[in-house]
Amino acid sequence: MIGQRLLHYEITEKLGEGGMGVVYKARDTHLDRFVAIKVLPPEKVADASRKARFVQEAKAASALNHPNIITIHDISSEASVDFIAMEYVAGRTLDQLIPRKGMRLDEALKIAVQIADALARAHSAGIIHRDLKPNNIMVDEHGLVKVLDFGLAKLTEENTSEDDSTATIGVKTEEGTIVGTAAYMSPEQAEGKPPDARSDIFSFGAVLYEMVTEARAFRGDSRMSTLAAVLHKEPAPLGEEVPGDLRKIIVRCLRKDPDRRSRSMPDVRLALQDLKEESESGALTPAARPRRRHRTALLVCASALVLAAVAGVWFGLDRNRIPEKEYRVVPLTSHPGEEVQPAISADGTHVAYVQRDDHEGLGGLFVQHIASGARLRLTNSPIEEFSPAWAPDSRAIAFLRSLSGEKTGIFLVSPLGGGEQRLAETLAPNRAYPELPYPLLAWSADSRWLVFSNRKAVTDGWALHVLSVETREERVLTSPPADCHGDFSPALSPDGRTLSFVRLERRRESTFYLLRLGENLTPEGEPRRLTSVALSVRASAWTPDGSAIVFNTNQRLGGAGLYRVLVSGTAEPQPVSGFDARMAQFTVSHRSRRLVFESRTIDANLWRASLPAPGGRAGTPEKIASSSQAEYSPSFSPDGRKIAFSSDRSGVFEIYTAGSDGSGVTRITNLRGSGAGSPRWSPDGRSIVFLSGQGETDLFLVDPNGDHPRRVAALPGSEVVPTWSRDGQMIYFGSNRNGRFEVWRIAAAGGEAVQVTRNGGHAAYESPDRKFLYIARARGVTSLWRMSIDGGEEVEVADGIWAWGVAVAPEGLYLLRRLQKNCPLEFRRHSDGQTSPVLDLGYPTLGLDLSPDGRTLVYSTADDRSSDLMMVENFR
Repeated sequence: MIGQRLLHYEITEKLGEGGMGVVYKARDTHLDRFVAIKVLPPEKVADASRKARFVQEAKAASALNHPNIITIHDISSEASVDFIAMEYVAGRTLDQLIPRKGMRLDEALKIAVQIADALARAHSAGIIHRDLKPNNIMVDEHGLVKVLDFGLAKLTEENTSEDDSTATIGVKTEEGTIVGTAAYMSPEQAEGKPPDARSDIFSFGAVLYEMVTEARAFRGDSRMSTLAAVLHKEPAPLGEEVPGDLRKIIVRCLRKDPDRRSRSMPDVRLALQDLKEESESGALTPAARPRRRHRTALLVCASALVLAAVAGVWFGLDRNRIPEKEYRVVPLTSHPGEEVQPAISADGTHVAYVQRDDHEGLGGLFVQHIASGARLRLTNSPIEEFSPAWAPDSRAIAFLRSLSGEKTGIFLVSPLGGGEQRLAETLAPNRAYPELPYPLLAWSADSRWLVFSNRKAVTDGWALHVLSVETREERVLTSPPADCHGDFSPALSPDGRTLSFVRLERRRESTFYLLRLGENLTPEGEPRRLTSVALSVRASAWTPDGSAIVFNTNQRLGGAGLYRVLVSGTAEPQPVSGFDARMAQFTVSHRSRRLVFESRTIDANLWRASLPAPGGRAGTPEKIASSSQAEYSPSFSPDGRKIAFSSDRSGVFEIYTAGSDGSGVTRITNLRGSGAGSPRWSPDGRSIVFLSGQGETDLFLVDPNGDHPRRVAALPGSEVVPTWSRDGQMIYFGSNRNGRFEVWRIAAAGGEAVQVTRNGGHAAYESPDRKFLYIARARGVTSLWRMSIDGGEEVEVADGIWAWGVAVAPEGLYLLRRLQKNCPLEFRRHSDGQTSPVLDLGYPTLGLDLSPDGRTLVYSTADDRSSDLMMVENFR
C-alpha cells in the first residue's frame, strides 16, 4: 500500500498490524494533515462478519467525543479496500513504554487517570471496549493518552492462532462464546458470558497491574492456560514499593466476581485522581521503606527542621503580604464567539463554561480538557444557561437554566454528557440583578448539597438556601436584614466549613460575610462581616490554602482588577498584581492551584447612516466616533447638530458630547468611581438625563456644557433605560424597587415617582402624538407592547427585539431585532403593521437614536467583541 492513494489519502508508511487490520500513516490532501488509515487485510474482505465488525468499530468510536479517545475522521471504501481514517498520534503504545520493573508511580498514575477517564466516557454512552490492553493505548510525546480500537462490542473475529497467548480470540455475540484478548479479558468473558462495563474494569486492572510491575497479571504457556489463570488464579502479590491505596484499587478491579469489583469506572477514576494529587504533593509514599540509621541523614533532617521553623516564623510575620510576582497568564480557549462563566473541576484537569454567540450555531454548556483542548458539548437547549458549578467529586455539574417568567431551574448533568436531571425550580436572582457577582451556585465539600440564592415570592428578600441533591430537601441558610437586597454569590472554603457570600446593601454596594457551618451545612452562629469598605464585586473565590478570598471589581478600591482579603479580618483588600480590568468571572481549583478566568474585549464605536425616506433603505454607514474602548448609547440633540454618548475612554464610563459627525468630542461629567451611562437629551435641549452609581443606579441631570449636575431623586432600587416625555416634563425609567422591573415616571424637576406598568417593563417610549407608550419588558431580547398613555390594556406589537433598539417616528417604529449572527433594523408602519428592512447594524448593537427630522440614524455597535478563557498556574 505504500505510495498508493485511497480517495484523497496518500499512504506514506506502515505503522503497525493487528487482529483488525493494518495501520498506515497517510496524508489527507484535502486538509493537508497526517492521518492514520486502518485497512482491512485483502484476504479478509470476503468475510461479511469481519467487515461488519470493522464498520461497527468506526461507528462506536466516532460517537465518543473525548480527548483520551482516538478521533475518527472518516470510514469509506476505495477499489474494494475498506478503511477508517482516524486521528494520527505521534507517540508509542503503552506496552512500548513500560520499563523493566514497572513505571514510576507519578507516571503510571498520570496515564491511568486518562485511561479511566476515557472508559468512563465510553460507559456513559453505553459502549464497552471489551479489548483493553497496552497495545490499544497510545501515549503521545506530551503524555496525552489515546485509547484505540473500540471494535469488539457484539462483533465476531474468527480463526485466531492457537499459539498466540495474547491474540484476539474468536468470538460471537451470543452467550457461550468469548471475546477479548486472553491475558486481559475478564473471567465472565473467558466463560463466554455477556460482558458489561465491569469487564472493562477488570481489563483496566490487568493493564494497571502491568504498568506498575512490568509483569502480566495473568500468564500461561498457551492461550488456554492463560484463560485458566484468568478464571482460577490470583495475580502475584504486589510489592511494598506500590502504595497501599493503589494496591487496593488494583485488587478491587481484578476480583473474579463482578459484583465484588469496583462499581463503576468514574469511581476508579476518582480514586486514582486522589492518589495522583497526593503523589504530586509528596504525601503519597510506599507502604513501608527500609529504615536507615545514618548519622549524616539525621543531621540533615535536624537542619531541615531548624530551617523550617525559621521559615515558619518569617512567613508567619509576613502572612498579610500579597505575593509581589505577577502571575503568568496563558490562553485556554480561542473559539469563535464568547466563552463565559468558567467552572474548573476539583482536580484542575477540565473546565466547564457557557458558549455564547459563536456565529456557527453552537451554544450551551461545554466541558474542555485543559491539557489537550478537546471539548465536549453537554447541553443543546435554545434556552439561556448559566453559572455552571462542578461537584467536588467530579461526578456532576450543576447549572441554571432560564424558565418561564421569573423562574429558573437548577439542573445536573454528567461531565461525560448524557441526560440532564432537574433538581428544583427557583426564583432567579439574575433576572432582578443581571450583574450579580459570580458564582450563583456552590457545592458542599461532600457533593451532597447545593447553596444558592432564592426567595419565596417576588416581594420577599433574597436569602441563601440549601438544597439536598439526594432528597430535594430545601431550607433557608441566611436571614438578611430587610433594609438590604439580599445575600448572593456563595462560595465554600476548601475544607467546606466556612461559607463566604456577598450581601448587597441598599445602594447595591457589596460586603463580604463569613458563616461557619457544621454537618450538612448547618449554621454555627451568625454571619460575620469581613469587609468594611463598599465594594462592587464581579466574582469571588477562596484561595487554595483557605486563608483569603480573592475577588475582582469594576472601579472601586482605586481601580479595576483582582483583590485579596484575608479571612482573619486583620487587613482591608489588597490588589493582586498580574490581572487587569478585562478579567470578568473566574474560578479556582484548590487542589491543582489553577485559576481560570474570562477575559472580555469589547470595542464598541458610534456609526451613522442616512435614511432617505421613512422606512426606506439606509445609506452606507460611516464611523463617526471611535476609540480603543467602548462608546455606547448615542442620543441626538433636539436640533440634530450634536450627540451625547457614554464612553470609558478615560478608564471610567462618563458622558461625552460631540458634533453629529463625531467631531469635537467633549467630556461633560467627571464622576470618577460612580460611572455614567445611558444619556438622553431633553426635548428642549437644556438637559441630559443619565444613570450613575455603582451597582444600584440613580437618575441624574446635567446641562450640555457639563454644569450643574444633580440627582433627580434618591430613588430606591436600580434605574435603567431613561427616556423623556415628548413635552420634556417627565422622565420614564425602569426600576426594580418593588422586586421586579416595572416602568415608572418622575417629573424632571423632582418629586414622587409613579408606577406606570403592572405586568413588567424596562423601558418606555412615548409616541410623537403623546397618545401611546411602547413598553419593552426586558433589558435584552424582549417583546414590545403598546398601551394608552393614560393606562389601560396592553397590546403586544412585536417580539424578539432589543429593549434599547426602539425609535418611534410619526409614520412607524424602528425596531432592532436580535438574530443569531446579526442585528437587522426594520421599520414597522403604524397604518398596516407591515415591516420592511432598513439596515443590518451588525452584532451586537448597544443603543441607537433617530434624528429629529427622521433622516439620520446613529447607533453603537461592537466592532470587536470576544470573551476567551485564560488560565493561571500555581495560584495562591
